[in-house]
Amino acid sequence: MNWITTNIRLSEEDYMELKIEAAKRRTSIAALVREKISTNKPSKKVGVNKIMKEINTVAKEVAKQNPELDLTKALIQMRYEQ
Repeated sequence: MNWITTNIRLSEEDYMELKIEAAKRRTSIAALVREKISTNKPSKKVGVNKIMKEINTVAKEVAKQNPELDLTKALIQMRYEQ
């Protein structure tokens, strides 16, 4: 792998947070930044799809347990009561 040296500007707060996290992990700030921006991580979309599937499963179960309850109507009513 070829490396490219670059400079970035960070707020002092962001820099200190990175410095503390790097110290806790006993790694360099550069290694931490490379880890955070790495594109080799699994896609977050997989996590979103998994969560949406779980929500749909729970919603179907709630609908079966409460067939007379219209959740959409209840949410709209709650929104306009505020």
